[in-house]
Amino acid sequence: MVSATAAMVALAILGRVGDPMRNEALFEASVKRELVHKRSVSEVFLTDFVQSSSRRFVAGAQWPRWHVFYGSSDGSPDSALMAETLRQAVIFLSHLCGVPLTHKFLMPHMGISVEAAALDPLVPAQVAVELDVKDMKLSAGQLSALTVSARFVVDGTSIGEGMAAARIVNPATYERFRGAVPSELPAPGEDLLACVDVGHATQRNVMLGQSSRPFVWPLRVDPTHPIFFDHPLDHVPGMLLVEAARQAVRAACSRPDADFSLFEAEFMKLVEFSYPVDVAVTQLESNDAGGVMRVRLLHKEDTLMSLVARVKGSR
Repeated sequence: MVSATAAMVALAILGRVGDPMRNEALFEASVKRELVHKRSVSEVFLTDFVQSSSRRFVAGAQWPRWHVFYGSSDGSPDSALMAETLRQAVIFLSHLCGVPLTHKFLMPHMGISVEAAALDPLVPAQVAVELDVKDMKLSAGQLSALTVSARFVVDGTSIGEGMAAARIVNPATYERFRGAVPSELPAPGEDLLACVDVGHATQRNVMLGQSSRPFVWPLRVDPTHPIFFDHPLDHVPGMLLVEAARQAVRAACSRPDADFSLFEAEFMKLVEFSYPVDVAVTQLESNDAGGVMRVRLLHKEDTLMSLVARVKGSR
């Protein structure tokens, strides 16, 4: 952990400072695409970023009324959309602290909790994401790691919280970290689960193949997917893995509309395109309110990601 002085120096380059909760311009325009690692303007959810103190910030975000991938059937906040918004906020903050666009981000941990709320279906949700930098590390004077907590607020009401950790490395260090791996992209799977069984309207959004064992499904990666592969990647992105876990829980519960009220995801190793990966679900707790599930992504019995989630009860 760095000293408070070093942290303030690292964060001092941020632009606007003020009272973000009273700033009507917080939702006026999207931030620059490259600062959240997106190419498509429609996939940029952040709209502004304001510093309120040395380690506290508010990011503006706008969620669309309808999205081709994200969304819930009952108007409640979507846990995956919340996670993607937090991912963008952490990356944006890091770049504003001087991290070059060429550097690579690894997120070993992410957690999200969603509160019972109903978003207004008649307007895009304008979300104030209150961020608190809990921990920072510098390497040679440059930000190399941070942990951020978040609170999501709509119209003054909290709709959820989150926590994310990021490790930031230069290209040379990243290549040493990955080592030699096959670089070929996978072919989209043809044995997908039916989209209606995992809560989607199109087969393109399905991340799982047909199961050959109870509560275990093969991961299926479409490298042309416009949401998860909005820009070139050399491995399977973490947000796709979280969605695959959610789809596995939906299939295990036979509830296509199921979402997480809370999840904690640990990313142990990169998921390479060449890996055959199984998505395995174990029920840890069952009750009328939903239940608790553990999802593991396995490559030859090696756990690449572990996610523990509380599932929202059915309405």
